[in-house]
Amino acid sequence: MGTRVSASMLRPLVVCGLLYGMDVPALAQAPAPVTPVDPPAVAETPHSKLIQSVTFSPIVAFAGADLRVIVRVQPDAGNRRLQLSVDAPTFYASTERQLDGMEGARAHTFNVRELPAGDYQIVATLEGSDGVRSRVTRSFKVMGEDDITQQEVRPPTQTRRRGRTN
Repeated sequence: MGTRVSASMLRPLVVCGLLYGMDVPALAQAPAPVTPVDPPAVAETPHSKLIQSVTFSPIVAFAGADLRVIVRVQPDAGNRRLQLSVDAPTFYASTERQLDGMEGARAHTFNVRELPAGDYQIVATLEGSDGVRSRVTRSFKVMGEDDITQQEVRPPTQTRRRGRTN
């Protein structure tokens, strides 16, 4: 059975090797950590950072809740339309706003009412005269009765009170 060696485990060995004059080139170089990279939703272009953020509240929602989505957009002369879609297996809503290029607002608020339980995707798409300029996708879950575990109802336990009672 093999043992994984991390960089923190190698550091004392390297120090010991350097103190005692041992040649430890293999120990001195710990493998670089690999970070997974998600592919961009739209091909990387100079305009792909035009949607600065997509935030929503509440973070934890139960069936029947209302959702507020705020999309922050970098004003740009090429911005023409902002489209927002909220999609789940049993629910779909979509809306769009016309943008005024450089004079357009930075923050756009969208409200979606009475969401049923399910796994959702929010997709914000910024379009220009030449097509899609930027797209951001976020996921969240609306909890339903199936997601809430039914716990056994126990009668409250009696606690002893200290001090005088009248």
